[in-house]
Amino acid sequence: MNVEKVREDFPITNEVVYLNVANHSPPSRPVQDAIRGFLEDWDSLARHGDMRVEEACWSFARLIGADPCEVACQPNTSAGLSIVAESLPLERGMNVVTNDLENPANLYPWLAQRRKGIEVRIIKGEGGAVRIEDVERAVDDQTGALAISHVQWLTGARSDLGAMAEIAHDHGASLVVDGIQSTGSLLVDVRRDDIDFLACGSYKWLLGPSGAGFLYIREELIEDLEPPFIGYRAVEGHSLEEPRLKGTAQRLELGEPSYLSFIGTGAGIDMILDVGPTAIEKRVLKLSGLLFEGLPELGVEIVSPSDEGLRSGVLSFTTGDDMELYEVLTRASFVVSLRPAGIRVSPDFYNTEDEVEQFIEHVRKSIH
Repeated sequence: MNVEKVREDFPITNEVVYLNVANHSPPSRPVQDAIRGFLEDWDSLARHGDMRVEEACWSFARLIGADPCEVACQPNTSAGLSIVAESLPLERGMNVVTNDLENPANLYPWLAQRRKGIEVRIIKGEGGAVRIEDVERAVDDQTGALAISHVQWLTGARSDLGAMAEIAHDHGASLVVDGIQSTGSLLVDVRRDDIDFLACGSYKWLLGPSGAGFLYIREELIEDLEPPFIGYRAVEGHSLEEPRLKGTAQRLELGEPSYLSFIGTGAGIDMILDVGPTAIEKRVLKLSGLLFEGLPELGVEIVSPSDEGLRSGVLSFTTGDDMELYEVLTRASFVVSLRPAGIRVSPDFYNTEDEVEQFIEHVRKSIH
């Protein structure tokens, strides 16, 4: 990967050290050009907007190793996870399993199932991660869904999705994955890991603007789903009789999507595919590895699990006075996030080793 060439597409790298893609992707020229092209030729492109949304979904399917018929467009991750929770055949007396490390996007949809008489089992994370043995204890033959993030939003802990799928499927449950903190930075393969559902928004590692999202549904499960809402995009054709739902993942779509958002996100995903998902994962893990090596030497507390098998592109640490450090870093043109777990850092493939070293050195000077 030619990093200097890549950085030309991210003008913000000339202004700040951007280590915050887990919060929001910085603007890139290909995404801006795609959006600008839409705005400049709104009429003709809007008339062909559906095809542009389909193209973005096809690119997303390619990125995660899915068939295009298994991907539905959604406005965001929360919508995708919510519609899965409401569409699964969960009945009174069953349970769903999740954990206390989840972002609210993958927690509230399951807590809402309590009104149907569904038990919600919340595993307590240990060391910033969800342990396999705790999942094994929580899942049983009455479990309808195991819901977990591929990468946890605060600690950056990476889940072994293949192992999670095996546990879920041994008990007849579905594996539902929040993929927003991994897809685009780590390799995601829905076939390899036997994932049933995966929801992902556009505006983080997929490099797009807000307003677009994708929902993967394993093909064998599609026609068993009964969506709680039905929109025109979900049906085969208009009818005054009982609507006939599509036999693809689109049966969980509703109405008019944000064309601008999907056009921009499609350009972001295509950039990822052009650079190469394998090369991007290797680079992201290398840069986060430098953080794992350098930050502990400063005496800060690393919140993220240090085990290499659990690492991702997200690392959080705390100093005891995170607000002060965050303000110092911001004034020095480092863009990171202040989160409940501490300072969250998330480099992507356009970052350099030198930028990471600059960040570590600035933290050192700021706390000593």
